[in-house]
Amino acid sequence: MATFKPLKPIDESFFRTANLIATATMEANCPPERLMDTLAGDVVWTQWAPALKKVEWTSPKPYGPGAKRTVHLAGGQAVKENFFIWKPNEQVAFYVEEATLSGIESFAENYEITVFNNGRSTRLKWTVAIQVTGIGTLFTPVSRFFMELTFRRWLQKYKQILEGTAA
Repeated sequence: MATFKPLKPIDESFFRTANLIATATMEANCPPERLMDTLAGDVVWTQWAPALKKVEWTSPKPYGPGAKRTVHLAGGQAVKENFFIWKPNEQVAFYVEEATLSGIESFAENYEITVFNNGRSTRLKWTVAIQVTGIGTLFTPVSRFFMELTFRRWLQKYKQILEGTAA
């Protein structure tokens, strides 16, 4: 098993300052409570984001700022996450405290929720911010392109799950 190493903590400004920032959006015909239930879940993540193999919350429910979880990724990698923003039906964000990944100094994700259609629909803006180090910095424009392409596909699957139309 790979060894965990600490990553640098961040604050919300990191979503504007990291050297690799990728975003994707999705609109779903579901209330914000349904979206929040899935963000606070464990199995659903592995259904729409195939790089995630297992999600283990290490904090008790109900989740809020300071909640933690460990996520096992494809290729035997893993990350330990700390949710530093938890605003039900509005925003959830975490940063990675420790990871088995190399070539990154900091990593964070932000999920911003906008409610519309009289509360029957939601828009999700997903931002991934990474401070890439070393030779990886040369490839950030290409990485951003492929990450956003992949994230759009994943969010289409997530939309199907939220709307109950997944096969």
